[in-house]
Order: sequence, then structure tokens, then C-alpha cells
Amino acid sequence: MATNFSAIQACLTNGLDPAEVGARRIAGVIGDSPSRYSKSPALWNAAFDRFGIHAVYLPFDIAAGRLKDLTSVLRDSAGVLGCNVTVPYKQKIIECLDDLDPRAARIQAVNTIVRTAAGRLVGYNTDGAGFIESLRSAQPGEERPLVESFKGLRVMILGAGGSARAVAFALAEVAEIGEIVLCNRTMEAGAALAREIGAITPQVRAIGENDIAAQASKMNLIVNCTVKGQGGLRHGADGNVATLEPYSALAAARPKSFPTTIGREADFIPLFQAACREDIDANNDASMAIAISIPKECGFYDFVYHPEETIFLRQGRLTGHRTVNGKSMIVWQAALAFCNHICKNELEARKLNGPGIVSRVAEIMFGAW
Repeated sequence: MATNFSAIQACLTNGLDPAEVGARRIAGVIGDSPSRYSKSPALWNAAFDRFGIHAVYLPFDIAAGRLKDLTSVLRDSAGVLGCNVTVPYKQKIIECLDDLDPRAARIQAVNTIVRTAAGRLVGYNTDGAGFIESLRSAQPGEERPLVESFKGLRVMILGAGGSARAVAFALAEVAEIGEIVLCNRTMEAGAALAREIGAITPQVRAIGENDIAAQASKMNLIVNCTVKGQGGLRHGADGNVATLEPYSALAAARPKSFPTTIGREADFIPLFQAACREDIDANNDASMAIAISIPKECGFYDFVYHPEETIFLRQGRLTGHRTVNGKSMIVWQAALAFCNHICKNELEARKLNGPGIVSRVAEIMFGAW
């Protein structure tokens, strides 16, 4: 299977090891810096090994301006199975694809790409289904799921990007959902998403960040779909960098950004925290006050899994709430992408595509975490 490895490498900002690829087929995760934090390579490579699929899964760090270049190379590489897409490209990647699955088209966000035998790139979305499965399934080591019934469930979603869209559409399709409250940094984006969700269920509304404190105490579940709290550096369109790890998603954040000339990440973090201390403290204090006001029965769910416990989750735990990070959702969306899309043909060829295969793959991926 021909793969233009050097052309793929030329699009990326991280280095790949050609010896790791060899003659194997390729899959990967596309993002701004998945090589720094993504668990996906370990999960997928464990599943490849278990089922005897001669392939390797790699992190693809890429700047937004090179997305079209990368997808062009993927089209021309018969050895490519497909890719996953993570922040911040789940929406932007759409303009680079040839076709969209109806669900991905409706959500307008893609987390899974399949390369067809004809070289066409087709986008899918398994985030929503993975999220629902992560709610209704007990976490490893837990006796019960975070959500035991969706009837009357009132959910606040923080964010309006690709992950938030997938979550909102998935919840809107759940029978007897109580209410979906969308909160985004810019009210316009949250209101626009609410109008789309309103075509499915009337039980949706948008609020601004200033309304979180008044509304959070009425919720049964709060879901962070933003990158507030995520570890690592965030690169802005202006070339400057910041980190959102010290912030909670429950309150507003206005971090400063700085030139990349500051140096290594380890040197940058303490300088950033010192420069933004007043804003970080204001965010953390406001968030803790909100967490204290929320009834203990409300669950705190964070799509972020690096670090394993964000400020949002730590404050939730300290105030007596059940908390879940993005690990379970990552595993379930990956298992669905593996079985139903990227490795569907390989599983069918091995007669492994029967009932229970998604759960079996999820078990393997949980074990590889």
C-alpha cells in the first residue's frame, strides 16, 4: 500500500519516525498539537495489534494553513486508512473533504475521516454517540453510570464549537430530555446553535457567561466542551501563545497571550501564570462560588482529559459532586470510529463485525489507556 510518508511529514510540525511506519498502513489524529497529549495513538495501536491489522496510528500536529495540503496528500496515499480530527479543526476540516455523512453534515463538525478505495475523503462524527455511551455506561472502577436516566435531564453545555455541537445534537435526539442550556463565550455563537437544536427539540435555550451562576444550580449535568483547563500551549492566529490550564470552564477567562520567543513550555508556564495571576484568581474564585451553589446531585463532565483533573473537575470534586473527565468519551468515540468507519472493512474481512464488537474494542482501548 503506497503512502507518501515524506509528503505527510512535510505538512506537520511534529516529527514522525519512518521506521515506525515501515510497510504498515497509516491512520492518525489531526490537531494543532495532539503529539503533546493525545491518548489516541496508544488506544488505536492496541486495537490494531489485537486484531492483527497491519497499521500504525500517529499524531499529526498541523497548522491551520496546511490542512488542505495534508488532505491532498492523504487522498493520494493508498496506504492511509483514515484519520480522526481533534481541536481546533473539527469544523474547519470540512472544507477540505469530498463528502460528509448526513449526521456530520447536520452537526457541521467532523471527528472521523475515511479514505475510500477511490481516494475520496468522507467525514463522519462519532463524538455525540460516544458521549451518550459514556454517560449511560459505568466508568471502569465505578459501580454505576453518571446518568441513570435521561428523562427530565437538564444539561448545561459550555461551548459552541465542534464538540459542543455533537453533544447538543446527540442530547436533542434523546427522548424525554428535560432541557439543554447552551453557554458560550460569545452569546451569538451559542444562540445560533440553539436555533439549530430548536429544530429538533423546543427544550433548548442559550445564555451568556454572566448567567452561569444563576442557571447552574438548576442543572443535573454540566458539560465542558471548551478548551478551558486543557494542558499545553494554545497558539493564536496572531502567532502568540497562551495556556488555559489554570482556568475553570465555569467562569469567564481573559488570559493574555505572549510571543512564542519566550522559549520552552516549561519556562513559559510560570511566566504566564505570574502575568495572568489576577485573571486566574478571579476565574477560580468565581468558579468555586458557582460550584458551591450547585446541588450535589449535579454531575460535572469535562471533555478535557489532559490533565486528568482540570480546575473545573477539581472544584466539582471538592464540593461533593461526581466528576468525569474525557477519557470515557474518547474511548467510546474511538471504538465507534474504529468499528463503524475507519477499520470497518478490515473487521468484515476477518468476520469480526458481529454484535458486541464495539464494546470489545472499547474494553481493549480502556485497557491501553
